[in-house]
Amino acid sequence: GRYRESQSSRAFPGWRARAIHHALNEAQLTGWTYTNLKGVGRRLGQRDGTSPDDDLFLRSFRDESRAEGLAEGRAQGLAVGEAKGKAESLAKTVRELLRLRGIAVSEGFPANAPGFAEAPEEAAVAAGLACDSEEDFRARIQGG
Repeated sequence: GRYRESQSSRAFPGWRARAIHHALNEAQLTGWTYTNLKGVGRRLGQRDGTSPDDDLFLRSFRDESRAEGLAEGRAQGLAVGEAKGKAESLAKTVRELLRLRGIAVSEGFPANAPGFAEAPEEAAVAAGLACDSEEDFRARIQGG
């Protein structure tokens, strides 16, 4: 029934008195204090049978963050897929163009040609129309 000083807190399990004092006197929350607070919260949740999802604000914030992350990931995936699809389509077009012109090419051509991935579509097609061999195509695509 009386105040008694202790090295550990009954209210905040696992958080030592010195760490509590340090945290309360920080001008700005540090990573060290944040990690301690997170651990205290986890232990309180285990003790009381709760989780962050039991807090309506935290749950809605987490749901919003997940939705934003999902949308961002989907957009990045679509952009990467679109770029890969365009590159594959252009490679197929150049291979077919050279085949129709009677120019033999090696396996993996033109994707394995230095500079092909960075070349604008118009430059790749122009090189395919003007070249007389795979080596000539490579030289044209590298030279710009």
